[in-house]
Amino acid sequence: MHVVFSTFFAYGFIFGFFSLRTEKRPTDISSIDLFLNSPYLVLSLCALALIFMSIVRVMTRSGDNGIMMAVGGNRLGVVLLQTVELWIIHGIGFLLSLILSVFIPIGKSELVSPLDYLSGLGAEAILIGGVSALIAYLYTLVDPYRSIRRGK
Repeated sequence: MHVVFSTFFAYGFIFGFFSLRTEKRPTDISSIDLFLNSPYLVLSLCALALIFMSIVRVMTRSGDNGIMMAVGGNRLGVVLLQTVELWIIHGIGFLLSLILSVFIPIGKSELVSPLDYLSGLGAEAILIGGVSALIAYLYTLVDPYRSIRRGK
């Protein structure tokens, strides 16, 4: 399910970068076409959704983090494991959004640039990596033995 939502929000992220690059006129906040005329709104909503998905995914694995810390794991290894897991999950979602964009194009085909996809992928990787690393690091500071007791 995480991959499906990641696909949806990655598609919106790509659409936001495309709209940001091709939109030249100012937007009217009272307009009904706010999503079509405001790439900043699309980008910020998709970014917040990806951040929330990353936080929830790391928080559900907090017991595993504590157990790894209790049996001798180091903080860097635990944080790296969580970050790579999220990069894999969201990477699969991003690839599915690329495939989806072939069937449901994000704009006029002559205006779509590979830079839209590359900037979307880069921004998503930095965003998810930074948020997941920070949250995973904070969860490694929790007493690991409390996580073992909670995991029973």
